[in-house]
Amino acid sequence: MRHLLGFMFTILTLSSCNQIKKDKIEQRIEPKIQADNLSVIKKEDTIKNYWALNSDTIVDKKEFEISNLKYSLELKTYSLYDSLIVRNLKQEDDQNYSDYSHTMVTDLNLISDSITSKVRIDKSKFEKSLLTDFYKDCDLYSTNLDSIVENKIYLTSDLAIPDTDNQWRVWYSLKIKNNQLEKLEVSNTDYVGL
Repeated sequence: MRHLLGFMFTILTLSSCNQIKKDKIEQRIEPKIQADNLSVIKKEDTIKNYWALNSDTIVDKKEFEISNLKYSLELKTYSLYDSLIVRNLKQEDDQNYSDYSHTMVTDLNLISDSITSKVRIDKSKFEKSLLTDFYKDCDLYSTNLDSIVENKIYLTSDLAIPDTDNQWRVWYSLKIKNNQLEKLEVSNTDYVGL
């Protein structure tokens, strides 16, 4: 009987020591977890606005001839759904605000017989023609075919900062040489909105 009482006393003593040790470990860990959670809350305390996906694809086709050779030109404007246009703004209450929108592009496809020439138009094509502050936040808004004269295609593209009226128009051309679209040449830019 004495052995049984001694055995039970040993078990109780060991389990109470184990509980004391566990309580001490939890006391050391808990403040660290709380401090870490506060820093995470502060870092994540940012409003994130994702603009709705623009699922429209705008297509414009034009048939024309140069020196009795028939061509077909297709302009296709659409969104890449990539959330790469990011504006980091500060609210009046110093709260962070991130505004995400999607890169818009226009693909130009020139087809003659079985030859196809492709050029992608995006905002990077106009970087040297636009103000730096505007360029970093803007996106391609639209592309329109103005005319085709001899072997030159004349186009205009509007670029805008999402959710603002800050908009610029760019006039440019592409030359057709040996059934291929050559380098884009900007002729003029103008501020058209705000």
